[in-house]
Amino acid sequence: MANRPRVAVRVVRADGGPESVIPLRGDVMLCGRNGDLSLTDDPFVADTQMRLFFSGNRLAVEDVGGGNGVFARLAPGVEREVASGGEVRLGRQRLVIEPVPVLSPGDDGATAWGSPDSGFRFRMVQLMEGGTRGASYPLKDGDNLVGREAGDIVFPTDGFVSSSHATLHVATDRVLIRDGIRDKHSSNGTFLRLTAPAFVENGDQFLIGRQLVRVEMN
Repeated sequence: MANRPRVAVRVVRADGGPESVIPLRGDVMLCGRNGDLSLTDDPFVADTQMRLFFSGNRLAVEDVGGGNGVFARLAPGVEREVASGGEVRLGRQRLVIEPVPVLSPGDDGATAWGSPDSGFRFRMVQLMEGGTRGASYPLKDGDNLVGREAGDIVFPTDGFVSSSHATLHVATDRVLIRDGIRDKHSSNGTFLRLTAPAFVENGDQFLIGRQLVRVEMN
């Protein structure tokens, strides 16, 4: 169709090794272990996990299920809302944002993790390999800095988390996320899980399992 861009997907190599580039032929590209873009060496990738397709003359993306989801990289300076139950990726951390349960009369104010959450409206919970839940981190009103070396929430053993990686901002009944802090951005990026089809721009990046891919259009 006229005016459609040419599209290719590049598998980005963090180690500087050779990168594979797969062109989109036709209207649809499937990405996964058995897709048009084949990612066979990652146990966290499903047989078919991401679909790129044209909607009119615009390219769109969707998570077709399976694996650990498809996560879109936040652009520098862009703040996005994380819906209740929404997932983010920071380094090797897969995290879910959820409301703190309202305590009923007679409760002692302790969560399942043994620390009181009184006064907090949201928390961030680690999702471990296999989908089990790990540590839980209450989010205070205002900015919550996440990093490797300093911040309100730290992951000191994750070498893929930047020193000041992301900021989660709690405002009444909303949680907003942005990459980095102030005018500094993380080197490895902050990613938000797709929950619905979305349009794609040139240079957009997506995490599929542990594979980073970039969409190139011209």
